[in-house]
Amino acid sequence: MNQLPANLIKGTIGELLVQLRLLQYNVQASAPLKDSGNDLIAIRGDIFKAIQVKTTKDRPQIPLDRKYHILAYVRLKYDEDELLLDSSDVFLIKKEILERSDFNWKDLD
Repeated sequence: MNQLPANLIKGTIGELLVQLRLLQYNVQASAPLKDSGNDLIAIRGDIFKAIQVKTTKDRPQIPLDRKYHILAYVRLKYDEDELLLDSSDVFLIKKEILERSDFNWKDLD
């Protein structure tokens, strides 16, 4: 079997964690068939949102040049080498908030 690169594993874990958290709130989310720059398409009732997922231990780079509605910032937590999914943070941030000059990552804490 082919090895998976560490960054691909980390990104996939982040996307799956976002899908699980959204499902807790009756939001269905799935990856599009083709990679068009959006990681997930989320649906609740008759509302559809494109989601860009960034998974990191630190502050993510904000992709403002891409089209999406929501940035899902996943901050993974570890105990030494063990990933602690239940302690990891998922932040959903509207793109228009990211674009504001007064947006501050420290406000998430």
